Amino acid sequence: MAETDVVEVVRRLAVVFARRQVRHALIGGLAVGLRSRPRATKDADFIVQVPALTFPGLLEELAGDGFAIDVMDVVRRWPVEHFTAFWCGGVRVGWMQPALPLYATVLNTAEVKPWQDAAVRVATAEGLILTKMVAFRPQDRADTETLLIANRDDIDVDLIRREWSAVSAGEDARTAWLEETIAFWVPRRP
Repeated sequence: MAETDVVEVVRRLAVVFARRQVRHALIGGLAVGLRSRPRATKDADFIVQVPALTFPGLLEELAGDGFAIDVMDVVRRWPVEHFTAFWCGGVRVGWMQPALPLYATVLNTAEVKPWQDAAVRVATAEGLILTKMVAFRPQDRADTETLLIANRDDIDVDLIRREWSAVSAGEDARTAWLEETIAFWVPRRP
């Protein structure tokens, strides 16, 4: 398959997700770019929730549409690893299950956004910050700051704190970083 644009890959996924009624939330760098400033990425990352009975058919449809998926391998690994990655042209697609309650919140609060001639559910700024706090690589910390700056006037820091506290036992350094970053970038509200 020729080099495929990430925007086109997301459109194709959005069409299939809508047809099959797949609960999803776009996360990662692409979603950060939609919620703050554009950022170069060749990945399309999602949280997806798919019933086990319909999962193989979803994968087979995507494989038939040019996505490079080893259907049997993904079906076997998905219940154990809660994550999969595959390609469409030069675009890496990552799917993760809402295995943590925090990810379920990200999925549940995602908002529908137009995407070319389709629509895709995109994680909120709060949801993206939560996913970035779990990964916590240097780019994730930079994305968190960017999201806080871009959404500073209406970000729900209480939601972020509540959801993060449910999974952050033993992560005192991450929590301290989050609190310092919120204090620096988000104005106090009365």
